[in-house]
Amino acid sequence: MLKRIKEEFKGFSRKEGLFVFCAMLCGFLVCSEYAIIRPVANSLFITRYTSDFLPYAWLVMVPLNFLVVFLYNRFLPRLGCLRMFVLIASIIAGGNFLSGFFLKQLGFLPFIFYVWKEIYIMLMLQQIWSVIHATIDIKRAKYLYGFLFGIGGLGGMFGSMIPGFMAVKLGSENLLFLSLPIYALLLIAYRFLLRYSSMHGQTGLFAESRDAFLVLKSIKTTPILLFILLIVVFMQMSSTVIDYQFNKLLEVSVGDKDLRTEFTGRILGLINFCTTILQFVGSFVLLQFLGLKRSHFAIPAMLTMNALAFMVAPLFGVISFSFVTIKSFDFSLFGIIKEMLYIPLKPDEKFRTKAFIDVFAYRSAKAFASLLILFLQVASGVSIVTTLTWGVLVLFLLWGATVIKLYKTEAVRTV
Repeated sequence: MLKRIKEEFKGFSRKEGLFVFCAMLCGFLVCSEYAIIRPVANSLFITRYTSDFLPYAWLVMVPLNFLVVFLYNRFLPRLGCLRMFVLIASIIAGGNFLSGFFLKQLGFLPFIFYVWKEIYIMLMLQQIWSVIHATIDIKRAKYLYGFLFGIGGLGGMFGSMIPGFMAVKLGSENLLFLSLPIYALLLIAYRFLLRYSSMHGQTGLFAESRDAFLVLKSIKTTPILLFILLIVVFMQMSSTVIDYQFNKLLEVSVGDKDLRTEFTGRILGLINFCTTILQFVGSFVLLQFLGLKRSHFAIPAMLTMNALAFMVAPLFGVISFSFVTIKSFDFSLFGIIKEMLYIPLKPDEKFRTKAFIDVFAYRSAKAFASLLILFLQVASGVSIVTTLTWGVLVLFLLWGATVIKLYKTEAVRTV
């Protein structure tokens, strides 16, 4: 495997090699920054509101998600990729820096910060991957995408070490100041990523349109896009339920704020470690032995086994294992085979329709899971941690049925 990959890299031109390097650097920086911010945001949210309020935060993501994606799609043709990226990155870095000063003083800010960080990470990743899809063909993607994901995983591992071992010493809020220097480097890396991409110098990539439903029409008429949308919704709904189960038991098991930040940081470090291994090795093996179609079956099948294990033994250790597994799969195996489906699409679909799916639908799926959680909270009046596992099993079955149905269409089957 390594010999084959090495031979492929030798065939790269200087421009292609520099593009891959910039793509790796962008992924590393984005994932490392998020690995620092995420445990801080989670810990501060639970400290201020408790885990019972998580479903409400996920519901609030829907209108904010819609606004962000609407503005992104509306102004992308006018601003272009670089200026849009600079604008969004500046808002994120500046906002995180200011939050480091005011999170303690403003009681509502942990709620807003938690919601915002869930949205901005997807927006940043999708901008980077849209450029990658526009430059790398399907043949190279089969081995290169796992490598690119793996470098992002290394960034996550590096970033998670900071809250994992320094949150108590430095204080959770002070870790937010690190966003500014990381994003300064990211802006430089993204500038060169565009310079070495196949998009450099091209004009008219994005169609100007005032049709607010253009993206939805594109999804309706393109089977691959519909497939991507559905599997994203199923993955994120099930991931959200398991996220809630994990945080509910975490709140009971670890009471102190900074200790919770450290524990969460270490769990995320484990996730990033597992993710990186799966990205570098697991994705290549999965695609070589199963192919793209059967890989889409394998992921929900493996996750179903975890859900059944928690039903038998509803313990914090078991749900922690399920949490690590689904998050690792989401950022590695699932992400890689999902991203490969975008390659044959048009530039406008790779950027604007992808933004709708990978930002709006990706995070808004949490809202559907939140409604399920809130309904069961009201209906049962007791702990619903174990009851929610039945909902997860249903989602996995629907996921598998979707793969069967959509792979019967020629457009999806030929990818």
